[in-house]
Amino acid sequence: MPSIPPVIQFECRLCRHHSAFPLYRAREMMYGTRETFDYALCPACGCLQITDIPADLARHYPSDYYSQLARDEPLEASGLKGALIRWYCATAALRPESAWAAALRTRLPAPGDFVEFGNYLIDARLQNRLERILDVGCGSSPHRLAAFKRCGFTSVEGADPFIPADTHYHGIPVYRRTIDQMTGEYGLIMFHHSLEHVPDPVQTLRAAARLLRAGGTCLVRIPVMGTYFWREFGVDWAELDAPRHLHLMSPQTMEALAGASGFRLRKTEFDSQGWEIAASHQYRADIPLRDARSFNQGGAHGIFSAAQLGDFEKEAATLNQRAD
Repeated sequence: MPSIPPVIQFECRLCRHHSAFPLYRAREMMYGTRETFDYALCPACGCLQITDIPADLARHYPSDYYSQLARDEPLEASGLKGALIRWYCATAALRPESAWAAALRTRLPAPGDFVEFGNYLIDARLQNRLERILDVGCGSSPHRLAAFKRCGFTSVEGADPFIPADTHYHGIPVYRRTIDQMTGEYGLIMFHHSLEHVPDPVQTLRAAARLLRAGGTCLVRIPVMGTYFWREFGVDWAELDAPRHLHLMSPQTMEALAGASGFRLRKTEFDSQGWEIAASHQYRADIPLRDARSFNQGGAHGIFSAAQLGDFEKEAATLNQRAD
């Protein structure tokens, strides 16, 4: 029988509910320092949040943190091939319901970049290829923006307060800034697993709303609290990622956040992958993600067989279909 967690009097930083919150202790397990951090679970909106935000957060984003690592990018197509790719992507993304777009998808193979990231462009409902796109918390290697650029959407830029300095990535400006320090108007602002890292998600989304044009889109991808992973693994859930993830938000949390920041929640999708299941099993076995025994650190498959990793991918796909 699961143990009953202790409680703490706490006020949710997101919905401002104040009462007795269940308290959980999580370990740092990406690098395996095993430092412990307390998290409180809001009984009103379902947000699991770190009780004390570390004053030295930057220490937990070392130079080998995954978003800071260099990536190999394919060359941008030129000439007739490049023009065709840009035409395909613009037609499919900007007019997805048109007969032209339907004919393209039926008769022509989509470019690899569009296969991987095209749905983000379609859901953004951009007005044209020159609308500005901002990726917040993108690290120094914003590969999604690079893919957008190869697709012909060239007004792209990134912002991340944890990179060492302003930089360029394959011609894309990336600023060492928070979103509050950005200016101008955007058609799409994206948070790919970065909103859970910010101390004040409400103010962060309000800043995004301020920067978006009327009818603009904000894309938020987060670990979703209260789903299978939390029920099954609890504090061993790999995407809890203490202490970098300050707020683990539930669908109810996101509804509340949208209302508090001037947004309407238009679409929800679930996109977990098998690695999350594998890593959570490892954490339960006290094996960090960067451990030599880990499935993603050399060797064949770590402590898992190829068949097990394949089963984890199938399980994740089923959970996504169930919105869990």
